[in-house]
Formats: sequence, C-alpha cells, structure tokens
Amino acid sequence: MPSLFFAVLSEAKPWIQKTNAKPVHHSGKFRIYKNDSMYIIISGIGKMAMALAVSELAHLLPKEERDKMKVWNLGIAGSNQPNWKVGEFFWIHKITDFATGKDYYPERITKSVFGMETNLTTFDRPIAKTTTANQFQILSETDLQSVSLVDMEGSGFFEAASLYFPLENISIGKVISDHLEGNFCKPETVESILANVMEPLFFEWTNPLPWVTDDPFESKIWPDIWKEVKELRLTETMKHDLKKSLRFYFLRYPNTNIPLPNLEMVPKIKSKSEVKTFVEDWKKQLHV
Repeated sequence: MPSLFFAVLSEAKPWIQKTNAKPVHHSGKFRIYKNDSMYIIISGIGKMAMALAVSELAHLLPKEERDKMKVWNLGIAGSNQPNWKVGEFFWIHKITDFATGKDYYPERITKSVFGMETNLTTFDRPIAKTTTANQFQILSETDLQSVSLVDMEGSGFFEAASLYFPLENISIGKVISDHLEGNFCKPETVESILANVMEPLFFEWTNPLPWVTDDPFESKIWPDIWKEVKELRLTETMKHDLKKSLRFYFLRYPNTNIPLPNLEMVPKIKSKSEVKTFVEDWKKQLHV
C-alpha cells in the first residue's frame, strides 16, 4: 500500500480525484485520505509540518506495513534554471536544508517515464531572485549558484520518513512551477501542473516495490555487521544513523563490499568520545 505526501490541497486534488480516496476520521492534526490500497496525506506548508505529518501517518501503521510501503513526496518547486520549463518533472537525488546546511540523499529512481533528476534546496520561506511586494526571501548571487530547485518541505519529509520507512522506499519528485519571480502560484495553476504529470506517474506509484519480499541488507548484511560492533554500546541515535549510512552505501553500490573499519579496534574502544570518532570516521567512508 503506497503513501503520497503533499504540502497543499491543490497539489493533492488530482490524485484524490483519481483514486477516489476518502478522508480518514482520526484524532490527528493532518488530512489523511485513503482507499483500499493507498494513502494520500496533506501536511500544510513548511518542513516542520511535513515532518509531523509523516510521523503521524507512521504511528498509525505497524512496522511490518511501513517496511513494505512506498513513500513519496510530490509537489511544486521553483527553479533557478531558466532553460527548464514550467511543468517539467524531476526526481530528487540530493536535498539540502538551507537553514542547517545538512544534506540528504534519496535513492535514485532507475526506472521511470521521467528520466531527469536534480538537487533540491529546502528553505524556511518562499524564495525569489528580486524584491516584490510579497516579501519573499531574496537570495544572493552566491547562494543561487548552488541552487537548482527550491521548496519548503523536502528536507523535513526525507528526514522524518527515513526514521520510519526503509530508505529505498522513499522518493521525492518535483514539478517546476516558476522561476523564482516572487509570485505565489494560483491553486488552479498548481492543480493543473500536478494533473499533467499524474497519469504517467500513477502506475509507478501503485506498482509494488520489487524488493519487499527480499531484503538482504535487513536479513543478512546488517545483522552480521551488528554482531561485530554491538559491544560498542551505541546510543539508539548513533545506531540508527550508522545503519542508515550502511544501507545508503549498499543501495548505491549493490555489487561492492561495504567498507568496514578495523574491527580489531572494537574491544579496545572504551570512552564515549572514542566511540563517536570511530563511528563518524566509518560514516565518512560510506558517503564517498
């Protein structure tokens, strides 16, 4: 059963109409729609709202269901590339949170009717290249050099989703809505833009994940590695981050042995600072 997250109703409306999904009556704060085989969630604008919406859905589901669930975030994005047209769709292979400087790396989509991919920068405010009456955040020429697409939810979605769902189940796709002119998009324009890409994406979204019945990382690779390092007594956060980094490497280089540190050092590591250094050095190898 796949789930699909949007920031606003105008983005979600074509999908709700297509699937005939109905509102779920629950005690939470976010709008959740469901039919017999899928969920559609509307978070509201901003990375915090999106992260909370992901968490709310995750807590409604058992882990066994989450592990088999395809989890997507779709929506509009502003573009800093003048040659890219409004309505063009891109898969996101890197997300940068502008406020924190933190980077995230969604797994790449290898088979899709949409073949273009790029990076996304998530901001806390709407972005523009020039000053307008809307008081958007204005980016300097230096900041713009590293920007491809911009939104306000991507980093929040990915960071939260990666806590509850396997990394390889998570994808983000964005449709260009503007070129940072500093104007708000009308709801009917947003709805039309999302409707134009919906039909080609619908089959890909509803098609089951090919690996849900066989996860060698979970069944073999991670248990074997954990046996070697469990005496480090990692905190739950450190364990989660290390496992996430190991899976990231496995997904990106499936035919390559995962780099391992000198495991003979493990029994000799005693202090918290030594453990932290050991893990951080290992993670650097995994994110090459």
